Amino acid sequence: MTLPLNKTFQEMTAVFDELLSSLSTLQGLGSLDLGQCGEGQLLQEALVSLVENYGVERCALFFVEAGSERPVAAVAWCNGTLKICSEGGNACCDEVPPLEAAFVEQVVRSGEVCLCDDCLADDALNPLVKEGSPRSLLGSPLVVGGERVGVLLLAAFEPQRFGAWQQRFIPLFALFLGQAMMSSRLLHNLEKQVRERTRQLENVLRETQELKERYQSLAMVDALTGLYNRRFFFSEGALLVARALRYRHTATFVIIDLDFFKRVNDRYGHGMGDQVLKDVADTLRNRLRETDILARIGGEEFAVILPETGIDGATELTERLRKSIRDLVWTAKGEDFGITFSAGLAALPVPSEHPEQQDLGHSDMLEQLFSQADKALYEAKAQGGDRLKVGAL
Repeated sequence: MTLPLNKTFQEMTAVFDELLSSLSTLQGLGSLDLGQCGEGQLLQEALVSLVENYGVERCALFFVEAGSERPVAAVAWCNGTLKICSEGGNACCDEVPPLEAAFVEQVVRSGEVCLCDDCLADDALNPLVKEGSPRSLLGSPLVVGGERVGVLLLAAFEPQRFGAWQQRFIPLFALFLGQAMMSSRLLHNLEKQVRERTRQLENVLRETQELKERYQSLAMVDALTGLYNRRFFFSEGALLVARALRYRHTATFVIIDLDFFKRVNDRYGHGMGDQVLKDVADTLRNRLRETDILARIGGEEFAVILPETGIDGATELTERLRKSIRDLVWTAKGEDFGITFSAGLAALPVPSEHPEQQDLGHSDMLEQLFSQADKALYEAKAQGGDRLKVGAL
């Protein structure tokens, strides 16, 4: 009774070992994060899992070209080394050993699990056996998304290496691998679509933002000179006046009007007149601070708000601007000409000195500044131009 019991125990132990190896192999495949690894890494890990748990000498995955039985090596394990022959079926068939290639073609044609216990005893495979060739071969079709795409092949150097258990397990492993490949492809295709949709959305958002900025720019910038326009100037000016009054800071309002500008248009044409306006705008902009607000508020009329600047500092600055414009020279119709400007200034009153004006709204205060500066400008014009005058609230 002892011998039969020992034999039964040994058989059960062998079955248990096979079951444990199979479960470990499937666990290795199932533990992969398909979102983090590509298909190439998935195939490599599948072979490594088989080799580590089954101890085979050679293990390979083959892809088959569409409409053909011709195998193309994808990933192979041989002599303890993992070799990537191709990723997706671009390797030459010459890379596949003739013995394995012929056996893979048998699996492809049959569409079923194929076993060769001894290649030397197989009439079709015997002529292809060389020194170092495997003696036992076990292959199973690899199906991805319902399509037969290749073959999973195990090879061993001794004959009759693969028993009934391996014949049942290998197609199961190939099924799991095919499902994993399908899931990986779907996941990566989805990620690719998401990236593409995200890229398209980002492009749309960027273009929308660019259009928005363009329209905003058009709404607040003078097209000819690139300066702020009248609308933006008075909107921003009201905010600046509000800040100045709140913190008891100074600010000065300046209106600049080019003298006899109509003569330039009449004598040299509107094209030259536009060039004069652009050059004047550039000169003013280059001589003002970044904190100053400069705008074109009319045909040849410009306005400046000088924050943190009292009337004395504003007068000195405006005088320098006037001289800079006088130094500009243009040439048209064979003659040189220049231009001058007149300016009117009005300073924001200090609240403590004018308590009666603290009740004025910010827009009302800005209108008063503009009105006083405009009156001062009119006075400068009446005196022949090319000068500046200071108004008072």
